[in-house]
Amino acid sequence: MFESFFSLDGAAYAPGALPVSVKELLGLVVSVMKDCEECVYYHLERCDEEQADRDQVLEALQIALVGGGSVTIPLLRRAVSYMEKLPNLGEGNA
Repeated sequence: MFESFFSLDGAAYAPGALPVSVKELLGLVVSVMKDCEECVYYHLERCDEEQADRDQVLEALQIALVGGGSVTIPLLRRAVSYMEKLPNLGEGNA
């Protein structure tokens, strides 16, 4: 039952016309708009692994704010705090 979903998820995030880092940024935006904190952290980790840079992630989070409105601000604050813990996305690593 779950195998079909996991297969679809894997295929969606596989390299293709869009680089994986861009797909992870898109996943991050969707996760913020769906208010899924665990998903936000997962996509931040994946963005970090895929070498998305801090400015790219911050711009993606701005898009999420525009799309989701002010209700997303608390999650965005936690997301930016979480970024600081990641090896490549922390402010000291920019």
